[in-house]
Amino acid sequence: MAIILRSSLVLSSLCVAASLWAGTGSTLCGHAHRWSAAVKHGFSPTMTKLGAPETFTDTDVLHQVLNITLSPPATLVNGDNTLTVKSLRAGLTEFTFRLGSNFTITACRLDGRDITFTRLNTTTVRANFDRPYALDEQFTLFIDYEGNATSSGFGSIEFGTQGGAPYVFTLSEPWYSYTWWPNKDDNNDKSTYALNVTVPSTLKVAANGLLQGTDNLGGGLLRYRWLTNYAMSPYLLSIGATNFNKWTQNYNYAGGSMPVEFYIWPSSDTTANRTAWEKCLQMLPVFEAKFGQYPFIAEKYGMYQFTFGGGMEHQTMTGMGGFWESVNAHELAHQWWGDMITCGTWHDIWLNEGFATYSEALWSELKPGSSGLAALKSAMSGRRPSGVGGTVYCYDISDPNRIFSGTYSYNKAAWALHMLRGVVGDTTFFNILTNYRSQFQYKTAITDDLVSVANATHGSSLNWFFDQWVYGGGAPAYQWAWSTATSNGKHYLLVYVRQTQTAYPVFKMPIDIRPTVGGVKQAKEVWNDAATENFVIPLTGTATACTFDEDTWILATSVNSTTFAHGGPTIVETVPAAGSTSASRINQVKVTFHTGVNASALDFAVKGGAVDAQIPFTYSYSGATNTVTLNFPKGLRKGNYTLIVKDSVRATNTNLQLDGEMTGTTLPSGNGQPGGMATIPFSCTAP
Repeated sequence: MAIILRSSLVLSSLCVAASLWAGTGSTLCGHAHRWSAAVKHGFSPTMTKLGAPETFTDTDVLHQVLNITLSPPATLVNGDNTLTVKSLRAGLTEFTFRLGSNFTITACRLDGRDITFTRLNTTTVRANFDRPYALDEQFTLFIDYEGNATSSGFGSIEFGTQGGAPYVFTLSEPWYSYTWWPNKDDNNDKSTYALNVTVPSTLKVAANGLLQGTDNLGGGLLRYRWLTNYAMSPYLLSIGATNFNKWTQNYNYAGGSMPVEFYIWPSSDTTANRTAWEKCLQMLPVFEAKFGQYPFIAEKYGMYQFTFGGGMEHQTMTGMGGFWESVNAHELAHQWWGDMITCGTWHDIWLNEGFATYSEALWSELKPGSSGLAALKSAMSGRRPSGVGGTVYCYDISDPNRIFSGTYSYNKAAWALHMLRGVVGDTTFFNILTNYRSQFQYKTAITDDLVSVANATHGSSLNWFFDQWVYGGGAPAYQWAWSTATSNGKHYLLVYVRQTQTAYPVFKMPIDIRPTVGGVKQAKEVWNDAATENFVIPLTGTATACTFDEDTWILATSVNSTTFAHGGPTIVETVPAAGSTSASRINQVKVTFHTGVNASALDFAVKGGAVDAQIPFTYSYSGATNTVTLNFPKGLRKGNYTLIVKDSVRATNTNLQLDGEMTGTTLPSGNGQPGGMATIPFSCTAP
């Protein structure tokens, strides 16, 4: 969904002001929040329905036929729902559904037989079976009901008038479907639907799927018959009815054409507004290029005007409260991320809203005429969260306002995706989306599912990323400085990075560093995983300028320049080179540091050869080139050798220890912090 507040866009999928719910101020742990939220909304802490021995996973709803009669602005609802269900356990004797206690259930039938039912609480009813059902056995449950609807949440069912015409609009997210129709109310149990809506003949009905026909029932009533053959979570079923003007465009794609339907109020029906909505026809191919084919291509995409102050991504039929381009992109993207793949729990709502919010930025980057990366950067700047202390993962789902927090579930979540893209690169990032879709399309997913896909696609664990940016709170604040060094005739960039946040732990992130050499910027990267680190980066010449995270891939609370501070010495070059093999006898080893060092022969050792012994050598040091030379009187012959440089070597300018850790045979050495010896292999094949 997406909200508009005070005429400005709040990047969320909800359609009411955030002040609708006040924060609880609770300091409960994440599990306690989940449990209290479950109980509040009629579920046990394990998310099974209270009072019901069967669990969500005991049944699979296959298809639903909902007949409903509405006469807005009156709030009376008459309806019935027939659910076709498969038992997933042996001996199933009941089925629990949700329907508000303001409705009277006038009939409850199991395979055509009248059965009893028990109201468990104000939202939950148990159908009592007259016989047990076996594993994989199917049954139909018919529920007839009537009563005056009461709207809850963000406006689960609203009645009124606009321009003198009556209307009824529904918006059930997150769990308010029970306020207007009986259903299982489980995101993870998607089913197909037939939705037959009877209204006064002056009204048109917009709904999910494809319109199968309109029946004149006489007495000034019309019945609209909608059908969707794509499985859908219950909260996405919707009705919009008023005196719409309707028009249709075609979206032509490789292999066919799909209708795109628009329902607008007569008072809003202008060329400008039609053009604004029809921009979705340009968005479809852009999103398809990154996300794959529109997921409901055999049915339609549609947009209808409703009274809520933003948008809601009802599957195949988006409700729109205005004509904003970003909301248009947001809700269309939800058809992939939220409708095709739906969050398995409301704790994982960022999988819906963060993806849709980031898609707004992707549209800015990729739309025709865009400036590309500059547009993406600007779009993400406009979506910076107002706070960073909370988590993208929603531990507390007792408060719908927290679930749909523009700060965390939308903006910070979008930044998590943006940063993931920055970490793994464009190709891998969009491959993650492709694989995520492939594994979970038309199903539900939780955060750990995405993490597993990301890890497998990337080829190594990204748990460290999701732990800090999705499951954890906070963000880094950086101070940094740069300098240059020349050693043994070669040029180096020196970068000092310090994280200054005090309320949050140190963040691990690759940081883009771009020195300018000879008037040309060079792309470099450092891995920052400590509060204070120094990095030595080889260059082809002297740097005259340098930038830090120039394209803003990291959600930092601040990036400030500071006074440069030197770190420990690093090894920048060895002869023989690390990992190399010499065909000639080796008479000496040279070790060059990026800065001057205080060292002695005791700080070095060479081992190996035919007898794998320590090799004697003579020692010398050149302060002019920062190079230590180890001479072997007898030379090194055939064998494998290891050069050890101890961290007792210290810099002359700071007296800090050697930063000597090695990643394979890559130089410069070091992990950014003083301390750690270097172990450098080389070999000789000479007899």
